[in-house]
Order: sequence, then structure tokens, then C-alpha cells
Amino acid sequence: RREGREPPLLKRMSELISLLDLTTTLSSSLSGQEILDAALLIVMGELGVSSGALFVRGDDGAYERRAGRGLPSEAPEVVRLGALTDPAVVYKSSGRYPEVFAVSGLELLCPVFKAERAVAVLGIGSRPDGRALVARDAVFLRSMASCAATPIENGLIYHELERVNQRLSVKVFQLNSLFDLNRELASSFDEETIKNLVVTTLMGHLMVSRCALYLSVPGGIARSHERGVRGGGEPALIPEAQARPVLDALTAPRAVSELPSGALRDRLVGGRLALVVPLHLGGQVQGFIATGERVSGVPFTEEDHDFILTLGRQTLAALENVRLHRVQVEKQRQDKELQIAREIQGSLFPDGCPRVPGFEVAAESHACYQVGGDHYDFIPLGGGRLALAIADVSGKSTPASILMASIHASLRALAGSATPTALMRRLNELLLGSTQANKYVTMVYAELDPESRRLTYVNAGHVPPYLLRSGGRLERLTEGGTALGLLEDSSFDVGEVQLEPGDLLTMVTDGVTEAASPEDDEFGDERTVAALRAAADSTPGDAVRSLVSAVRDWTDVAGASDDLTVLILKAS
Repeated sequence: RREGREPPLLKRMSELISLLDLTTTLSSSLSGQEILDAALLIVMGELGVSSGALFVRGDDGAYERRAGRGLPSEAPEVVRLGALTDPAVVYKSSGRYPEVFAVSGLELLCPVFKAERAVAVLGIGSRPDGRALVARDAVFLRSMASCAATPIENGLIYHELERVNQRLSVKVFQLNSLFDLNRELASSFDEETIKNLVVTTLMGHLMVSRCALYLSVPGGIARSHERGVRGGGEPALIPEAQARPVLDALTAPRAVSELPSGALRDRLVGGRLALVVPLHLGGQVQGFIATGERVSGVPFTEEDHDFILTLGRQTLAALENVRLHRVQVEKQRQDKELQIAREIQGSLFPDGCPRVPGFEVAAESHACYQVGGDHYDFIPLGGGRLALAIADVSGKSTPASILMASIHASLRALAGSATPTALMRRLNELLLGSTQANKYVTMVYAELDPESRRLTYVNAGHVPPYLLRSGGRLERLTEGGTALGLLEDSSFDVGEVQLEPGDLLTMVTDGVTEAASPEDDEFGDERTVAALRAAADSTPGDAVRSLVSAVRDWTDVAGASDDLTVLILKAS
């Protein structure tokens, strides 16, 4: 035996013992980290080196230091060695990886291959006595690497399984949380309750001390709800011009520091918010959730981003449900009010048609909506006389019906107490003093004296009634004046006709003459007269129904676009 050198047989036996120790250690029940530490110490002890490291390949191809001894403080935690394809030992003197050798204090790197794939790299430092690492040491290292390859790969697989299981556990927890939260959101119809629930849930789940919810509103983005955010005295609304650059950049969760510079980012930074997650609805960013850093300092993970995005979608859906619920409640309220208005309006129409000696009368009114602005009335006057009226208020639906109720009451109060011209002047004054400038009423008011068979009338801007004589001749009742409620000091002329047996007097609103077909052609006077001629020998009730049916056939699928009223008086 030469001085300073171990006999080859003893050296070989020592290496075999070390390999046996390594195999035993790698097969033990120690934890993964303990196994790696023990394996490194065995190799270092056999080679007699004072420093060493074991780097394990990560998902991104870099090698993370999982065990180390005797390394300088500046030694890297992660090294990038490119695509390793050769299992041969790499010496410092080779000139490869200078950035690794320069700062790690290592003398050589030995790749650990499994099935032609590098799974780890073993790094060995220098010997304290200065003896160089020789080819024999490299052979031993490669033997050690061969023994360690399978356990290290198994450890990587086990580590990956642990990581996947951990992520799955987090996902399950998040899904359970989202499921429970969704039930609470679905059961609430109060916006503030929903916003508070979302913000507090996020703060508890992410372990952050501040969180804010920003939602789109007309004119920009508003801080809708916040907890623990500084700058609470600032205006809640961020104008559209200031918010748009940030919203356009929010295609995915982003750190506040990565947002475009401007007033909105400055406000988020001032509120010590760190993460911004967009809220999408219908492909558009409808706002965002901003949170502070975790109290623990641990960065947010991809699972955290997914959780916030999912919660954000639930939040928008819940708020949309609140809006729809509010719309539904409002619609139910309006429907109820319309039903009441319809009942009230229905009570303003005559209960039936009066019996008049020598005459027959019939009338129908059909509102375009639930309530309308058309009206007709039969008003008994003294001496057996009868007043007939048909009117049409500008506009439709509820406002028109309210004005028509006022006209009905005024007409009932004034009929018979003044001449037709005085009555119309009085109604005109009432409308001018109590309605808007764009509101007016067209009306035909007539008084029938059954004994003399005379009919006096005033037409205030209404569709001229059709008087179809028994011989077939047509007359139009046009005497009168302008519509009521348009002009001050309006004057009204009185017309008079003598009714003979077989004469048919028909009053209609413009819902008849202006009824449009699907091709947008009006029903018009000619078709109205043709329908009346066809029903001239019928009773007034049948004539009314025939004319209404003709109008409905004309409009077909287009439907009525205006209120429709028909009143017919037939002399017998």
C-alpha cells in the first residue's frame, strides 16, 4: 500500500458498501426530503468532499436544489442546464455552465438519468485535502446516479401526486364554498346583502384584509362595496375616460402594478390593493374585484384566480337576478294598477244601450293596451232627449285613460245644462287649464230629440261621422271646430240633421280609419263605408260587430296599433 492511497480492493469494497447504504436509504420509509439529504451525505462521505448538492428537475425544465451541504451563501437555489442528453460527468474545467460553477463552489456535475431522461443532477465540491476528483470517482458517481434514478423519479411522481391531491383538495373546498355561497346569493334579493356577502367571503377565503367591488354604471365604474380599503373619502365614481384603459387591459387577473398608469391605478395603489380580477358578462367587462395582499405574504395561485373569477360570475348573475326580480315586481305592480284602471275605465262606459223610441243604438270600444284613450257615452237629457258622445284622447294607455276619465266626468256634469256650443267651449277651457300643451281631445257631441227626429251635433276635430241614408246616399257630419285643449277662444259651430227611417249614423275613432294592414296600408274611409253599406240592413249591434271584424281582418297579424271605438244609431 502506497502512502496516501487506499488499496483498490478496499476502495472497491468501500464503494460497494456506500452503494448498499444508498440503496437502503433510498428504499427506506423516511420522508422524501430526508431521503435526499441522507443520499447526498452518503455520496459526500464516500468521496470525502466538504460540499455537495442535489438538484431535482422541475416542471419548467429548471433544476431546483432539494438538498445541499457546505455550499456558499451565494449558491443558486435553481440552476438552468438546458436539455441534458448525456449522462457523462461534467467537470468545472470543461468550461460548461460557468455561471453555475462560478458561484456554487462545486467541482463537477453528474446527471441522474431515468429512461433517457434527466431527472436530477448531483453536484460535488472539492476535497478538503486538495486531492482532485479523478475518473474513478466519476465512475462511482455514475453508479450512484444509476441507483438513485428510480427512487428519485418515484419521489418526483409522489411529489407531483401530492401536489395534484393538494390542488384537488383546494378545488373541492372552493367548489363547496361556491356551492354554499351560490345558494345564499340565489336566496337574496337585496343588492347590498349580496355585495357584502361576496366581499366578506373573498376576504375570509383568501385571507386578505381589504377587498373592493367595482361595477359598471352609466358614466363609468363605481366602487360598489368595499372593506378595509384606504381612501374611503374619495368619489365612488371613476369616469369612463379614466376607467376604460384599465378595463380594456383586464383580459385576465392582473397585479395592480401591471395595469396601465392613470387615475384608476393610482386610486387602487392608494387603497393598498394588489390584485384585480375582471367580472365578465356577455363578453364585456362589467367591473372588477380588487383585493389586497395576503396577510401571510403568500402569493395568489391560479386556483385563487379561478375562485375569484367564478365568484365574480356568480355575483353578476345574482345582481342580474335582483334586477330582474325588481323588474318583475314592478311589472306586477303596474299590471295590478292597470287592472284597477281597466276596471275603473270599464265602469265609465254605459252598462248597456238605452231604449229610444224610433231608434236603436249600439256601441263597442276596444283598447289597444289594457286601458285606452277612447270613450263613448249615452247621457239621458230632459224631455226624453238623449246625448251621444264619442271621444279620442291623444296618446294611449294609462295617461290617455286618466284624461278620458276627466272628460267623462266633465261631460256628464255639463250635458243638458248648456247648449252644445257652450258645452264644448267649457270643455276646451277645462282642458287648456289642466293638461299639457301636447295633450288634446277630439270629440263628437250630439243631442237626439226622438220626437222631432232631429239630431244637433258639434264635431271638435274628430273623424266626421258617417250618415248613410236609407236611399244609399252618404253624408258626413263636419260642423264644429278644432280639437279640445289646443286653442284658446275656440269657437264651435252646431250642425243639425233630420233622421228618417232606415238612416244609419255611425261614429268612429281614428282607430278604425287609420288601422294599418301588414303592408302599412290604412283601412280608410272607403272601406269603412263599404262595410257599413254591407251591414245597412242589419241591427246596429250586428253592424258594429261587422265593422270591427272587418278592421281586424284588415290588420291581420300586424294587430291594432290604436284604440278602436264604434257607435251606431239607426232610425227605424
